[in-house]
Amino acid sequence: MNERFRIMYWGRCPICGHSVGRICDTEKEAEEEVRKHYKEKHWKEAEKIELIKIGMLEKHTVDMHLIETDGFILDIGGGGEGIIGRLNGRQVVAIDPSSSELEEAKNESLKVVMDATDLKFLPKTFNVATSFFTLMFIENSLHSKVFSEIHRVLKENGRFLLWDARIPKRVEDAIGFGIRLEIVLSSEKVETSYGTKWENKEQNIEYFKELATRTGFKVMREEIK
Repeated sequence: MNERFRIMYWGRCPICGHSVGRICDTEKEAEEEVRKHYKEKHWKEAEKIELIKIGMLEKHTVDMHLIETDGFILDIGGGGEGIIGRLNGRQVVAIDPSSSELEEAKNESLKVVMDATDLKFLPKTFNVATSFFTLMFIENSLHSKVFSEIHRVLKENGRFLLWDARIPKRVEDAIGFGIRLEIVLSSEKVETSYGTKWENKEQNIEYFKELATRTGFKVMREEIK
């Protein structure tokens, strides 16, 4: 396995149907997180404990700066931490298929529930489009459609700014892939983790460059960390 990865564990609550607590180094620690969740949320001892094995990439620091543009910015997957909205505020139109993710984003962006494969905007509407660690959550088979839709709604000479993770071929029997981020903004630091299912999720910069070229974009700059 790539030395930049390590196998970690995440507990899952069968009652809630989702992962709970923190991602842990050992199975024992993850089991304790599930037991704690059971007591706090369900007021009883854990009857069943499920663990998810995750390949976790080492922590990365991402320095973010104000995006300079006179027009509007379309932020694909702008819910959750809402990083682009924190940077450019009311210039941002943040879309996400999840209303709860949009409600979680504490910024001044305009938030719209929308599918990135079917953007409900007129052609050549936006000066800039962004995707901040969003494509890792979208099935690879849909990436081409997302890129094509972004290209359609961008103005002539518009820019598409993309940040995402390099996801290698699935290792061992890990079900999920995760990455820890320290996101440095002008006035704050945001620490978070992103995780997704690992099966059929291989992607790297060459993958995105080929995708961009195929859907009408011209790659102007690339950076690998």
